Amino acid sequence: MNKGILVISLEMPANQIIDRLVARLGSVSLRTLAEGAKLERDIRGVHSAIQKLNSSRLVVRDDLYDIANICATARAMAKSPDGLGVLFVDYIQLVRCDLGKDSSREREVAEVSRSLRLLGIELGCLVISITQLNEQGKARESRAIGQDATAVMVVKLSDEAEFREISIPIQRNGPCGVSANLRFHGKTATFHNE
Repeated sequence: MNKGILVISLEMPANQIIDRLVARLGSVSLRTLAEGAKLERDIRGVHSAIQKLNSSRLVVRDDLYDIANICATARAMAKSPDGLGVLFVDYIQLVRCDLGKDSSREREVAEVSRSLRLLGIELGCLVISITQLNEQGKARESRAIGQDATAVMVVKLSDEAEFREISIPIQRNGPCGVSANLRFHGKTATFHNE
């Protein structure tokens, strides 16, 4: 049985995420979606994508700002008939965690990271957290993110604009330092191994 997917987005509104999914699943450009699909193939693509999304167990939330509400929502979904297979959090530095007025932002981000790791273990689901990196390629505001992670995947621009370099500097259950260049199609916001 396919389990549920919960997307917590603090980076962009839920409707923009849905647009990107429709573009990807329907092979329709984001511009076509914004302007309205007029060609028959685009209309078919949008219709097909919407059918796939409607039959999926996907929940996108853009109204959960703190770790307590994220954990409560994930636990509730895990107890539902569909269960919870994957939790996405975009992005971790925007999640609030109230540790009191004397707490530093680094400590709060570390607590969010720790809470997400423990939540994944508790619920038996995959947790994918997106983070911003500083100029040195380290997670902003907390080293704990890299320490808590089972694996870290870094996406960065390559010398050729249409490619992105994907590397895995940290991985507990596999090789570290592996990388690959993937073609990025901006029209549908997708990666392809070409």
